[in-house]
Amino acid sequence: MASIRADQILLQRINRITVLRYIRREEPISRIDLSKRTGLSPSTITNITHYFLRKNLVSERKSPATGAKGRRPVWLSLNPDGGRLMGVEIRKEVLRGAVTDLSGKVLSYEERNVQDPGDPQKLTAEVRDLVGSLRAKLKRRPRLLGIGVSFPGVLDPETGDCLLWADAGWGRFPLKKRLKEGAEVPVLVDKDSRAEALGEFWFGAGQDVNDLVFLKLDSEVSAGVVSDGRPYRGSKGLAGEIGHITVDPKGKRCRCGKLGCLETKVSVPAVLERAREVLKEHPGSSLAGQELSLRSLYRAAGEGDEAAGKVLEELAYFVRMALETVVYTYDSELVVLAGEMVEAEGAEVLLEKVKLEGFPLEVRIETSKLNEHRGVVGAASMVLHRLVVEED
Repeated sequence: MASIRADQILLQRINRITVLRYIRREEPISRIDLSKRTGLSPSTITNITHYFLRKNLVSERKSPATGAKGRRPVWLSLNPDGGRLMGVEIRKEVLRGAVTDLSGKVLSYEERNVQDPGDPQKLTAEVRDLVGSLRAKLKRRPRLLGIGVSFPGVLDPETGDCLLWADAGWGRFPLKKRLKEGAEVPVLVDKDSRAEALGEFWFGAGQDVNDLVFLKLDSEVSAGVVSDGRPYRGSKGLAGEIGHITVDPKGKRCRCGKLGCLETKVSVPAVLERAREVLKEHPGSSLAGQELSLRSLYRAAGEGDEAAGKVLEELAYFVRMALETVVYTYDSELVVLAGEMVEAEGAEVLLEKVKLEGFPLEVRIETSKLNEHRGVVGAASMVLHRLVVEED
């Protein structure tokens, strides 16, 4: 019986997600059309939309009069002012926070430099201060529905404790517990790439799919997975940590302590370090003597510079390896690429080289649509997701 009940809850959650996303994409839309589009029974659509109306997630109005006989259909639309969502992005150098409406539109935004990233107590106090500042700008209505926090370290999926944040030197720390202090609304914490995957699912490139992988190539390398409309964490919260797959057993030591992790090949610091090494062998390169960045590297590679071209070829090889890993592991409908590696000016020269060939089926690969607010919008989307899937 318990298993049947669990299956019913899962199906209810999937159906709610499906219906709200149809309403968002095709609004205004009637219940009859929702039933036709989704294949769900009229009674199921009625139950789900009643739930959304109680939660203020959607609004309804009668369709315009046409002169036709019979009752006019009632149109449903997403209610962007049904509440407010707050998203906070924790990075080693900076904290970002935003308040959005239910459509993911950013209404207010703040950014602060982190004073001491190595001290968990100080950093969480800074996050609470940022949250307080954002809340001070809110009106009483619409009310704040919750706070989502994206975090770059490894988290315990049950407790929200940080297990490891190697880049900042954190070990185990009760992150969620500290962030909840004085919050008065639900606080959700998840891995940054997983939160950003959920942001793409609700508001970005993945609004038309149920399964996606968000591949983040930045100062760190990780993947966030949404499967059947749900964030996939794994039993210990390690799902998507592809940056620490060994790709070169004789390679450089990663910050995690292992040798030759993927992150030592395709993170921004690793690529720039490799470029400096190659430049020693090519003193006549157009890159010699100028400030090295992804932008300058891509520009030089596009102009035919031999040293830049060598670095680009190596980078493309390992990015393709990352893509193949997530495609074969998760078999998702969509892979979303994001991070400085694919968003820096001139990154087209890289993207052209990482197209997957030889796959039995076409793989849809896109870059993120959420741009500079991706982190905070992804964090805020965690709150919306919770509202949609929670038990009635």
